[in-house]
Amino acid sequence: MDKAQILIENELEQIKARIEADPDAVLLQAQQCLTRAEQILYHEGEIQAHIVIAKCYWCSMDYRKGLKAIKAALICQSNLDNDNYLPEILHIHALQYWGQAKYYSAQQYWINALEQSALVGESTIEIESLIGLGNVWRITDDIQLAKSTHELAVKVANNARIDWLEGKSRILLAWDHYLLNNYVDMLSVLDGAEEALKYHQDPTWRAEILDFRGLALIGLERLEDAEKTTLEAHNLAVQHDLKWMKAHSFISRARLELIRKQYQTAGKLLMQAEEAAKPFDNGELLSQICFQQSVVAEESQDYEFALQAFKKYRRYSIQMQKEQTNRIGMDRARGSKRQLEQRARKLINRIRGHMEFNKEKRFSNAVSETYWWEQLVLYKSELTKSNHAVIIIRHSDNNFLDIAIELAHCLCGRDDLISQLDKERLGMIISEKDKGAEQLFDILKQMVDIYPWERRGLKGPAPTLSLHDILTFPYTLDQLEDLQPKEQGDGSPTK
Repeated sequence: MDKAQILIENELEQIKARIEADPDAVLLQAQQCLTRAEQILYHEGEIQAHIVIAKCYWCSMDYRKGLKAIKAALICQSNLDNDNYLPEILHIHALQYWGQAKYYSAQQYWINALEQSALVGESTIEIESLIGLGNVWRITDDIQLAKSTHELAVKVANNARIDWLEGKSRILLAWDHYLLNNYVDMLSVLDGAEEALKYHQDPTWRAEILDFRGLALIGLERLEDAEKTTLEAHNLAVQHDLKWMKAHSFISRARLELIRKQYQTAGKLLMQAEEAAKPFDNGELLSQICFQQSVVAEESQDYEFALQAFKKYRRYSIQMQKEQTNRIGMDRARGSKRQLEQRARKLINRIRGHMEFNKEKRFSNAVSETYWWEQLVLYKSELTKSNHAVIIIRHSDNNFLDIAIELAHCLCGRDDLISQLDKERLGMIISEKDKGAEQLFDILKQMVDIYPWERRGLKGPAPTLSLHDILTFPYTLDQLEDLQPKEQGDGSPTK
């Protein structure tokens, strides 16, 4: 790589961080870099410049020019002997189509981006593609699928230690919970988003967290807290000129006033929301606004305006579906959509298979709950000849237990057995007794106590451990429950 190429790469790397803050200025610099890269036939520089230009147009909501720029990047990519830039190029294609409300096309490109990112090991685009697919399913009213996809995005981001993407995924997951009326879960997810984004002070994300928290509080009828939170979100959106958030914060405040039966105030806020959304929205927000307007007008007994608002709601809703119903013939579109859905589900299930806990495949000492109890009875029948002890690991959050079993498995010998006995307990049968068992127990307890749970996104106390003589260990979990109060609270061995 010569000096001119290095200078182009360095300049593009520097301006990437300012795309969202000042897209117009970055666009000019990126276009200059593109010209220089074309002059020296530096294809990688051309691709990177086109990507930055497309992102600038995305931020400026000029999706037609953004699509033109990213298509140019795809042509340049064909001149390379690797696909390193292809996942991001496909993802940005999807974003531009999403901005144009062409959800069918966006879904196609996100599926392709998901495949390519898995091939080249690009975790960031993999997570972005999961987020995008979840958004497509949300907007096409498959909320459960959207929720499970965003949950997977959170898990992948947490595992990859990409905090900002975990926060972004959690914000969208909170939206899914809102549409499913899961307001308590929504608050919990937003707390996690705030924690993940504590080192990424982006005003858009901050405003979204506040706005969605306000909606959850409205759902829980905590109106005073909701008013404070939604107003804070609105002020932040106005201060930073966040177009989408400004419109959405008007809607949230209108919902609050509707509950308070302040119909006139709610109506004014919805009119402001409509004016704010018209310049950029393709129907998703405007359909919500018009539906709320019809509800407010009906409550105010202004039935003529309610009918007009509902007609507008229907028009915007139909507009959102046009891309999927009219772009291709109806029968062919349905068949293509089914194939796309199936392909997306297969990809997502493959990623979930890598991420989710699978005891039988990952841990040689992990056994089923039934086999564990059978072996326990067998060892107990050996009476004084038995050379075994039992360790119980307990926590109310199953996510803690998923990690605890990894720690426990590190200490397992060939004859040790480990199983999840219920939602709150792991059971270990170890081929040690007396001092050997106590020593192993102490080591495992220290590992659990010093493990950095926060790095895995888990808060709260660590799991508790207890050591039991196998002869006195009960035959059922109910009997174990009766035994628990007699055990020491710090998880020390049962006497």
